[in-house]
Amino acid sequence: MEEWKEYRLGEVVNILDYKRIPLSSAERKTREGGFPYYGAQGIIDYIDDYIFDGTYLLIAEDGENLKSKKQDIAQLAHGKYWVNNHAHIVESNGICDIRYLCYILNNIDLSGYITGSAQPKLNQANLSAISIILPSLNLQEQIADFISMFDNKIELNRRINDNLN
Repeated sequence: MEEWKEYRLGEVVNILDYKRIPLSSAERKTREGGFPYYGAQGIIDYIDDYIFDGTYLLIAEDGENLKSKKQDIAQLAHGKYWVNNHAHIVESNGICDIRYLCYILNNIDLSGYITGSAQPKLNQANLSAISIILPSLNLQEQIADFISMFDNKIELNRRINDNLN
């Protein structure tokens, strides 16, 4: 059996927060377009330009959802899009499969890394310090592929149900 190894998140990803550029709602209204504009919990608008092009992992930086977890706190973003300063943006440095990492972050207890009571926050230092245990990259990819099959089936069933209504 393969050995699983413990890492800090900052050891397995590159954090690209320095590339984020927030736009006010007034600015976004003057820049309406077809590119998704992401915040902490997903797409909040569409604008006329993009900063990122590719697949990256977005992780909520602040908001009550960090504690309640009513929605996933991590999500994959694909294609061309803009990210504001309420979501951390990370890419793999080759040690982890970003899809596997997304599943892990949405299913582990992060309460020890979250600060603030009125406005919960996962700052960059605490994000980097999150402890995770990873198998080999090959096994991570296999696990992510397996879980993705179920996610795709769930999404297909959701669309079928929507069409029945």
